[in-house]
Amino acid sequence: MTNTSAVGVGVSPANMTFDAHVGITDSQSLFVINDGQSVSDYRVYVDDQYVDWFTISPNNFTLHPEEHKEVIISLKAPISANGNYDMKAYVIASAPSSNFEVGSGIKIPIKMNVSNKGLFFASGAIVILVIGMIATGTTWKKNRRQTRMNVNAVDIRIADVAVESSVVDEDEYQADSGSDLEGKIDSIANT
Repeated sequence: MTNTSAVGVGVSPANMTFDAHVGITDSQSLFVINDGQSVSDYRVYVDDQYVDWFTISPNNFTLHPEEHKEVIISLKAPISANGNYDMKAYVIASAPSSNFEVGSGIKIPIKMNVSNKGLFFASGAIVILVIGMIATGTTWKKNRRQTRMNVNAVDIRIADVAVESSVVDEDEYQADSGSDLEGKIDSIANT
């Protein structure tokens, strides 16, 4: 691992290479070192045209002399990316009161080898999964609708018995204490 430094700022490694596949995040560590004699603020960033491809955490921090910080640089290339790319990351150091207007910095060469070959296989698998979900959902809805129709038919038959029983003479109803009506309802519900 090669190191490089400027006044008040050192980094390790001195260059980075990402071998990435579209849709998969590749992360690497960059160590930033305050090799100066005073407290400094640091900022880490990449070339503007690749800023949406990278997440840098943390990208702003303060270090005391001889202190270091691990920065995680994560690449997630867009779907349209494929091939080899060269770019730079930057580490800038400045005095805490200067707002990065005056300071020193280091450029870190980054090579990216991005492949989207697996994307077509993943797309095919997703299409098959969606078709399966649609087919299964349709079958489930059809079965659920059929069950609802069977339950509604039982409800209608029970309601018919209840209507028939309401025209039964009140004396007959009291005589059989409702046991015959319950038996009729149970036999209809079981059919």
